[in-house]
Amino acid sequence: MMFPIENNDTFLLFFHGLDSSNETSKYTCITREPKYCQTVNYRDNFAEVFEIYDALIREKITQYPRVVLAGHSLGGWFANHFAHQYNLRALLVAPCIYPSEVLADRIPNISDMKLSFPTSNTEMMRVMMEVDDESLDVAVARRTLVNLPESWEVDYFDGGHHRIARSSDIWYHLVHLCEDPIVWVDDATYYGED
Repeated sequence: MMFPIENNDTFLLFFHGLDSSNETSKYTCITREPKYCQTVNYRDNFAEVFEIYDALIREKITQYPRVVLAGHSLGGWFANHFAHQYNLRALLVAPCIYPSEVLADRIPNISDMKLSFPTSNTEMMRVMMEVDDESLDVAVARRTLVNLPESWEVDYFDGGHHRIARSSDIWYHLVHLCEDPIVWVDDATYYGED
């Protein structure tokens, strides 16, 4: 069996999706530390969320040698946005690629914003896309996530992202992104939690 060894040099900052919180299964399934997810309300003042997240990232960059971003749905868009801005690694779980279009009826004034989905970051980027997702246009993802730098990896999975946590896939990607050391334990000699 593989077990990650705690890596206190890498801080994981997670961005939840629309109408979600730090209780989302995509975040709670992550057992590594240190990690943090700030609950925000995207609907009330979308522009203010940029300031909240930017301040968090700048704070963590001064405290840790490495900061890795992760996000789900609209949080995946934010993770990608700030990964490009700060040249950071990121895991994007079923990211909302064009929030100005997809969420125009749910977030006031978002349709007036130019929210691009850059794909030029040369740091390690991992994208997990759900093929049967009722709220995400996978065809748009397949058109957008092309001609990517070699540092990008995109995986397409069956099943909707609101139903399945995919904790093992999230764990796998984060171990690599965070450079968490792994120890191998022979099943025959593994007896308990200790």
